[in-house]
Amino acid sequence: MAVPLNLLDQAAYRAQNALDSVVLAQVSWLADGPPDVDRVRALAARLARSRQLGRVIVPAAAFGGRDHWGPLDAVPEVAVVTDPVERSAVPAWLDDRAQMPVDPCRHPWHLAVRPLAGGGHAVTLVVSHALTDGIGLVNVLAAADGDTAALYRGRRPGLLTAIGQAAAGLPGAVRAAATAARADRGTVSPAPTTSHARPLTAVALIHAGAWHSAAAAAGATSNALFVSVAAQVAVAAGRVTADGRALIGMPVNSRGDGDDVSANALTTVQLDLPADRVGDVAFVRAEVKRTLAARREQDASFTALLPLVPYLPRKVVRAVAQAALGGGDPVTSASHVGVVPPALVAAPGPAYAVVMNLAMQHPAGVAGPDRVNAVIAETPGGTVAVHLSAASDGIGDAAVLRSALAGALRSSHVEPRELL
Repeated sequence: MAVPLNLLDQAAYRAQNALDSVVLAQVSWLADGPPDVDRVRALAARLARSRQLGRVIVPAAAFGGRDHWGPLDAVPEVAVVTDPVERSAVPAWLDDRAQMPVDPCRHPWHLAVRPLAGGGHAVTLVVSHALTDGIGLVNVLAAADGDTAALYRGRRPGLLTAIGQAAAGLPGAVRAAATAARADRGTVSPAPTTSHARPLTAVALIHAGAWHSAAAAAGATSNALFVSVAAQVAVAAGRVTADGRALIGMPVNSRGDGDDVSANALTTVQLDLPADRVGDVAFVRAEVKRTLAARREQDASFTALLPLVPYLPRKVVRAVAQAALGGGDPVTSASHVGVVPPALVAAPGPAYAVVMNLAMQHPAGVAGPDRVNAVIAETPGGTVAVHLSAASDGIGDAAVLRSALAGALRSSHVEPRELL
């Protein structure tokens, strides 16, 4: 059956392709004891049968046509690394795995497992963000086994199908072009700030009780505390605008119940926080509420332009993608995943921490937006994991990132159990 990508997913995929990069979603597990390699391989087989990961992208056969989902040809082989890694080097190993090639059209994900020096092990799953977003990944990892990827099997659409789609979509594209022209009148987009830096990582593991106590003491929620921490990291790293604001991009989930086909069911809102207020968690909470209340109008404006996507030349897509992902100002992303399901925590074997890394661009050396991304995930067993990833010429090494994270947590009255 030929299943076309929805226009948002097609836009996300074509933006990555135009930038010569892959945007990743990564989930990692930290666990006690030796790894259960057979269980990790069984997880890979289950994911290859799922609708979110049991597929690849089949590009349109003609200009103006729709890209489609096709079946994944084979279960990716699990990389079993036998030499132990020091705990302090775990973030670097996760970065190394994220640098391994991922292609949404052929090899869209991979799994690896490695023992830790002194006991325990780590498992990491790296996925092209063109296949799924953070919540989609959470859902598929927590889902029961089933051959739902059968949806994508069958004859692939050919040239005539693509030409028909191009003709059918043309009126909507013309209307979208008119909307874009009206919205852009007199607007000059700033040149994007890019970086060739290899992404760096810092991870803080925190007792959930300590984290939520700090949020409650500030009269705020876990999300507001997390956004405050991310904004404090941005300020410490000098990621502020010329007029002294920290810009925080907040992905907002829009995935409907039972939607296991959409890859990117989210929108992003931007918080503009005065640099001297980022540690005021109550103020940050009020700003989050205000910004989310205005989200619907922003969503509608963006959605109205999507019919243009199949008709945009690669050069135009590249320019639009660079501006959207970075613009001229330093944006720090803050993704609050929340408490992940127990089935996800135990997917490769029982784990005590789940660490997520979302929306970083790879590989290193490709000019991508200067970026710092923060993600928080909590296990039902009581561990909060804050993951920071930076691809920025202004952040020279991981020690700078760890220092900024430690300082932000300390000023928020949160003491990490472990800082990697």
